[in-house]
Amino acid sequence: MKANSKRTQEPCCPKPMMLVGAGPLTSTIWKLGNAESGWRYRFNMVRQSIPNGCITDLFQPIDLAQFVKLIQVLAVEIANDGCLTHGERLMLRSLTRQLDEILGGTADKTEGETTPNTRKNSLDDHKKGTPHGQATHT
Repeated sequence: MKANSKRTQEPCCPKPMMLVGAGPLTSTIWKLGNAESGWRYRFNMVRQSIPNGCITDLFQPIDLAQFVKLIQVLAVEIANDGCLTHGERLMLRSLTRQLDEILGGTADKTEGETTPNTRKNSLDDHKKGTPHGQATHT
């Protein structure tokens, strides 16, 4: 019976609300809190290498346009969740429109591009043992 009671306890780490991405960048969104105390959103960003599934927090200059696109996707998804104040939702929707104007399709154009050493650089960072070069494989 005691084993069953452990299964019904809240997990120590909350489950993510969703996973979104733009090009090689992905972000996990968490929705913390409740209706009584208020909702708080948190998110992270990582880069995933397509050939080997390696995940890193090291980014490259070519990722900058994808950062902007990922911010736009995050703003849309969080605004659409419905647990924000009216003012917060309006601000995120305005940000989304402004980013769309700024991008002008730039993120879409760079999605398939890589610099000649993009894959090699990513792998080299992990092999060198740099502090941010720690990786996990999926």
